Amino acid sequence: MPENSGQNVDLRFDRPASTDANLLFGESFVAPRNDVTVLATLPGLTVQVRLYPVVTLSAVAILPGITFTAEVRYESHAQRPTVGRTSHLWQVARLTENGAQQGQQDAAATPAGWGAAWRRTTAAPQGIEHSLPPVLKSAPEQRLAHHQDATPLRDATWFAHQDGTRRDLACRGQHQNAAPMRDSTRFRHQDGDRAKRAGRISAWQVARRLGQGQGTDFQSARPSPMAWRVRYQDAVPPPPGISIWVIPEPPAPSPCYATSPRLLFNALSATDGSLLFVCDNEIQPGEGPVVVPIRRVYFVINNVTLHRLSDSLPVPVFSLSLSLDAASWTWGFDAQLPAAAESLVAPGSNGGPVELVASVNGTAFRVLAESISRERIFGDASIRISGRGRNAVLAAPYAPVMTFRNSEARTARQLMDDVLTLNGIPLGWNIDCSLTDWNVPSGVFTQQGTWMEALVAIAGAAGGYLLPHPSDQTIRVRHRYPVAPWDWGTVTPDFVLPVDAVSRESLRWVEKPAYNRVFVSGQDAGVLGQVTRGGTAGDVLAPMVVDALITEAASARQRGIAVLADTGHQIEVSLRLPVLADTGIIQPGAFVEYHDGSATRLGIVRSTQVEAGMPEVWQTLGVESHE
Repeated sequence: MPENSGQNVDLRFDRPASTDANLLFGESFVAPRNDVTVLATLPGLTVQVRLYPVVTLSAVAILPGITFTAEVRYESHAQRPTVGRTSHLWQVARLTENGAQQGQQDAAATPAGWGAAWRRTTAAPQGIEHSLPPVLKSAPEQRLAHHQDATPLRDATWFAHQDGTRRDLACRGQHQNAAPMRDSTRFRHQDGDRAKRAGRISAWQVARRLGQGQGTDFQSARPSPMAWRVRYQDAVPPPPGISIWVIPEPPAPSPCYATSPRLLFNALSATDGSLLFVCDNEIQPGEGPVVVPIRRVYFVINNVTLHRLSDSLPVPVFSLSLSLDAASWTWGFDAQLPAAAESLVAPGSNGGPVELVASVNGTAFRVLAESISRERIFGDASIRISGRGRNAVLAAPYAPVMTFRNSEARTARQLMDDVLTLNGIPLGWNIDCSLTDWNVPSGVFTQQGTWMEALVAIAGAAGGYLLPHPSDQTIRVRHRYPVAPWDWGTVTPDFVLPVDAVSRESLRWVEKPAYNRVFVSGQDAGVLGQVTRGGTAGDVLAPMVVDALITEAASARQRGIAVLADTGHQIEVSLRLPVLADTGIIQPGAFVEYHDGSATRLGIVRSTQVEAGMPEVWQTLGVESHE
């Protein structure tokens, strides 16, 4: 390139890049011939070699004891500039100061006329059609303020001084009525001395001054400043739209005893004559059932909130619903919001869904707002969002499709822990497994899919299913039938519900084949198991089950119980009841005992649906019962 030419030169590569990342310039360049001749003289052999700029030399010879010393100098006349540039579509941008650059600037004023491209035309009347009616009707808009007019309270005011109690005091003047006194003249019938006159005492005389003190119950008090704190203050003007503010109130503590006055003694009397009373509400989970007492009125304070997880910004909501069943591995979420809240739930700059926290009577659910739709009815606009629980990040479309396999012998629980890793690094999710663990030989487990699909395959091999935690990064693995239905007589229910606490009940009878025997088999390294219901002839055979992870008798037995338990005469019960403080939200997998008069039914919850539309919150349970 000529010096100081001021032009850029592009490098064009017409061959693939070398493996050592070195650039070879002038490989195909033919330089002026500058031959180099090397002459070597050996005993009995004379070799003359002429070197060119590019020489490929191959010599094969068998020489006895040759000592060869040679010096070769190579001079390349290729032009190799010290600076090279590659041309590609993207390049590293230069760091510039943050600022906005406007494409327009102030133009210099020039005395020039303006020539319009259009000329004035004749005005022609033209009707304008719009979607609004000719007369707009005013629609009253209801606004719900955060604060309301408080009830006036009368408060006694303590003044530093006030009027004391009036007392009638006797007024004592300087003169008062004197007692009359008579003075007789002492003479015995003789002329008295006229010089002596009888003293006269007037009816009034000079009285003595008498001081009277007056004391009151009040005296001059010292001023004492007192701060006043009111419950309500000046409210902030609400933004446009409908705002629903719920002031959470702490739930009332549940009483330890029912309102019944009867005493029920469930133990023998103590030798010291003492009575020991136990609070029924202090029973821990797993230690006993939660018994809902029969009351005339069930009082529930519902509290439903929705806020964004990133900045805890509240999201106004009209209604929301949550649902989960045994066939799903995550909570379903649906909510209706005002149109003004669209910016709060819209996807961010990274394109991912916004994570929300829905709280229903103290139970928090972390969900993802995956789908947003908008609708408007007679000028009332609202948006509807739907999504799934936070463990949806372990499935499509957020999780990649991978191939899982065990290169060494592992247990089923260890396989689940291995699945929840990426390049050997844990993802931060925990497994709470209640299945009976079993061993899986090396190379048996092979699964292609997402993390969640691999977990479902491992749990389903033993008749289990996944139960997500509402808010924590924990996945619970539960058996579909922890206890076989023919042994439910020994089960202690988790919840006991009376008919008074249920607002709606529906029953549906289902008839399924009465299988009492099934064969469960693995594949290459599995076992063949025969599971028969006890007390039966085992004459009704269910279709054979084949799964690669059935490698031991423990997995075969659990899978066989799951097949034989879902048979025979069943009842699907639907119960609608409020979210009580005693029960909370009852999730799938819980045993529920339902009292309906003289009939008592025991079943296991298969689905839960929560519907929150303030001020009412209801939960609907789908219960599977066997007769």
